[in-house]
Amino acid sequence: MRILHLPGIDELLDAAGTQHYAYTKTFEEAAYDPFCVLHTSGSTGLPKPIAWTHALIGTMDAVRLLPPVEGDQGMAPWTNDWKKGDRIYSSFPMSHGAGIIMDILMPSLFDLQVILGPPGVIPNMNLLESLADHAKINIWSLVPSLTDELGETPDVLAKFGSSKFICASGGPVSPTSAAKVNKVIRVLNLTGTTEGLFIGNLVTDREDWYHFSFHPYSGFVFKEIEPGVYEHWVRRNEHWDLFQGIFHTFPDQDEINLKDLYVKHPTKPDHWAYKGRSDDIVVLSNGYKISPLDTEAFVTTHTAIEGALIVGTGKNQAALLIELKDRLAAGDELYDSIWETVKKANAMSLHKDQLHREYIMFAEADKPFIRTDKGTIKRRATLELYAEYIDRFYESRSEEVDVEASNMEVDTTSIESITAAVREIFVTLSSAFKDISDDADFFHLGLDSLVAYRAVRSVQAAMGLKDRLAPRHLYAYPTIAQFSACLKDLAIQTLANGTNSKSAEKLNKMKELLSKYKSPQTLKMNALDHGMPSLYTKIGMYIALRPGASFDQAFSRLQQGFALLITLMPSLDAKLVKASEKEPGYIKGQLRLELPEQSFTNGHSNGHTNGHTNGHTNGHTNGHTNGHTNGHTNGHSSSPRQLKFKDLSKVLPSFQDLRKDGFLPSAYKGHEILDVPWFPTFPADIVAAQANFVEGGCLLTLGTLHPAIDGVGMVTLLLAWAECCRYVEGDKSANCNWLDADSMNYSLPRALWEQDRRGQPAREINPVVWDHLGFAPAGEMAEGVDNLYVQSFKPVPAYFPGPGKQPRDLTTSIFSISPERLEQLRQEVTADPEMKGINLTDSDILHALYWRAMIRARHRVAKEVNGQTIGPEDRSVLELTVDGRPYFNAQLPSSYMGNMLLVTRSSLPVEELCSPKTSIGRISLLIREAASQVTPQVANDAFGVLQTVEDYSELRYAFMRLDGLDAMITNMMLFPANDVAFGGEFFEDGGKADAVRIVHEGFNSGFRMCVILPYRKDGGIEFLFGTFPEELERLKEDEEFMKYAQYMG
Repeated sequence: MRILHLPGIDELLDAAGTQHYAYTKTFEEAAYDPFCVLHTSGSTGLPKPIAWTHALIGTMDAVRLLPPVEGDQGMAPWTNDWKKGDRIYSSFPMSHGAGIIMDILMPSLFDLQVILGPPGVIPNMNLLESLADHAKINIWSLVPSLTDELGETPDVLAKFGSSKFICASGGPVSPTSAAKVNKVIRVLNLTGTTEGLFIGNLVTDREDWYHFSFHPYSGFVFKEIEPGVYEHWVRRNEHWDLFQGIFHTFPDQDEINLKDLYVKHPTKPDHWAYKGRSDDIVVLSNGYKISPLDTEAFVTTHTAIEGALIVGTGKNQAALLIELKDRLAAGDELYDSIWETVKKANAMSLHKDQLHREYIMFAEADKPFIRTDKGTIKRRATLELYAEYIDRFYESRSEEVDVEASNMEVDTTSIESITAAVREIFVTLSSAFKDISDDADFFHLGLDSLVAYRAVRSVQAAMGLKDRLAPRHLYAYPTIAQFSACLKDLAIQTLANGTNSKSAEKLNKMKELLSKYKSPQTLKMNALDHGMPSLYTKIGMYIALRPGASFDQAFSRLQQGFALLITLMPSLDAKLVKASEKEPGYIKGQLRLELPEQSFTNGHSNGHTNGHTNGHTNGHTNGHTNGHTNGHTNGHSSSPRQLKFKDLSKVLPSFQDLRKDGFLPSAYKGHEILDVPWFPTFPADIVAAQANFVEGGCLLTLGTLHPAIDGVGMVTLLLAWAECCRYVEGDKSANCNWLDADSMNYSLPRALWEQDRRGQPAREINPVVWDHLGFAPAGEMAEGVDNLYVQSFKPVPAYFPGPGKQPRDLTTSIFSISPERLEQLRQEVTADPEMKGINLTDSDILHALYWRAMIRARHRVAKEVNGQTIGPEDRSVLELTVDGRPYFNAQLPSSYMGNMLLVTRSSLPVEELCSPKTSIGRISLLIREAASQVTPQVANDAFGVLQTVEDYSELRYAFMRLDGLDAMITNMMLFPANDVAFGGEFFEDGGKADAVRIVHEGFNSGFRMCVILPYRKDGGIEFLFGTFPEELERLKEDEEFMKYAQYMG
């Protein structure tokens, strides 16, 4: 191969010593001389060199000669508004055809001023923002991803209003994101090819920006290849030399298939929307054809996904190959999250359910998808790379049962027998698993998704768990010990039809336990319910009203939905009361549930008993169906006492003004928007809500008593309430059929724990488990825990700190981090040498950033204002909550609302934490390590040691004090705001909230707690926490923190 070394730009532009070159050729003489040579990208086949002749690039000059003719719909050619002196910026590289057209050809031909560079900077939102501020760009030429990103970055987009338009080309843009751009600046959607450049594009009406229309001289023909889908061809005509550049590239052809697919505009003739490519179509063995691009594009909107390809040509079922951004990521939670996105993509496709959950595979870590220089996946090349992998995947999904596994003898009641079977199955699949320890992680040893599926199929056959066991269980429990314990849980759930007497005996015992703990006399809250303070957690949702909707109409809909929800979940009508000292097994500080008699009789007892003992089927069906039909006749009011109305339109600003100010919590007092005390006296409703109306909107505030409903439970409650409102509105698919009948059965964790007995006797449990709880061990349980953090608790104020007990309260502040700054933070942490290739989550990094910044500010106040001495022995503790549901027991419903929170604690010497020598990356790793300590064994052992607590009023956490240098972070980043939708009859955007805020004021009297709010719609993040004024002042002076964060108020 001959290699040419190009000189640098400075040398190329240096005219000194360069001889004059006289170019004397006429256009006719030079027409077929090459101007430059490009390679096609390879997205449509083998990459090949294409010579751009002067005749070809002359067609870009000739666009202005296109005459008005019949069939052009009165639309002008795409260069109609390109004026002399206009400034143009293109994000395409010069190696790309669009880059050459927009940076060289169009400026030369139309006398434009081109903005280039800066060198070494990949175009991004920060660069576009700077250009919009300073460069006075008239015409933008952007790659699709930047156009889409601009639509999701409203603060930058607002600066584009003074420009003429954006040319979007190089691939399909998102119809949703780019539509937001088009509202601010006209999007000129262009399509072209390396071989023919832009041919005949016309300027459609602005509202039709997503559609293409072409001048009749283009010679384009659209041939219907399946109902409603048309293939794009170009046919030579008499105008070809000026307006059909592709025939300069292929002079021996008169008709060319461009292989692009389009669909017609629903009402306007000759308007076409891009659909995909004909060579992208997946044809199954039954002749079923799938056009994959829309589904792939939607799936790729998941934040963890880099790319996705639908495969299956020649197979009987389509499958999805996913490339993750973090190629080593795995786990049940991520898989479930991706499946939710795939389900939505299925629902949007013409043929529903074309992708099945068990037909999702993940790309191998060392085989990234092959891409073109513009980032488009090379489908053919990537599928060739994965051909063997895909074939193995389909083989693993074959319908043949593993005969050898089905002949295994497994005692499903014996953990030893199950463990032995699991070990044998894995060894038969791969010798890599021979002699591994029971605690070794399969995936760290090289287990891939294909072998994982085969292992699960074998276990299904061996243990008769076909309908219960899925690959997600192996991802969640990736060691022999954990997986075996999970299998034991699942086996007990399986009705053995009397074939296994031991299983039947276990099942009967389970029923007895459930019956025992569900009697009205024993509705005590379980031990874990007492693991968080007995306060109201309050959340506010800002929801815009539709024009013309009255406050009364909106409130009535919320009432109807809440009343319906109570018929489904009668326990929502309950109160918490203090347990009586005379009750058997009384523990000081214990709480119990008090249900209205009718609620208990009609819904709680029967629904829960039937629900669990019959596999959750009958109980849920009875509870749900009868709730819809007979709920109000069973004693539940259509005006629930728990939901209050309040007109604040004369007190608070309008919804529009609140939105403009960023929905700051300082706009109101906590008692104004939910008038219940933070620390209630008992009895107290477990749920309280208040609909606060302002001009144009509603601030809906919900409070839940933490022992009865934790943060995850509150999300479940909001999802169910919103769904009930949509049901009342007429959406019969919003039937809450996902809401388990045992979602508020507070006896269930104790029954599952007793039935399973995975936890050891309390005295034999590793005492480190106490570090995940808010109680200190007492009596013989305190032996051997001298080195644990729980022993170093400083004295805390008497429980129920309550407002006014401290000398002064904190004041709530809110900070934000933009998507660009968040990305910068990610990149800088990733580049930290201490990371050594470890991929951290946004949560890890943000936890570290806040912990360090807040303690650094408080540390300065302690020394500079209060005159304290902070020595090397003084440590700071960060407490984080962890949802224990995935770790506790496979039979616990995912919709269970009771408190299942555990805590993780990270600790560093204060001076080390605050030191600039300690990187954010290092702190993040410490937090990640602490989180990894929570396992199924720890969750069950935690429940076990809690049985030994003698006084629930002695709950204590490091963050439950205003002095000291400790903190708690509650993370709501993944709050499903788009799914909490109260209906669109009276609310805007289907009843989704513009913003979600924790009502933080009550914590300021005694707690050092930060809340990371849900991701904003633009991908940014907001922190909400309390500070003293002198701390806030120093926080604003923290250069590291303020490099990323912005104070909102």
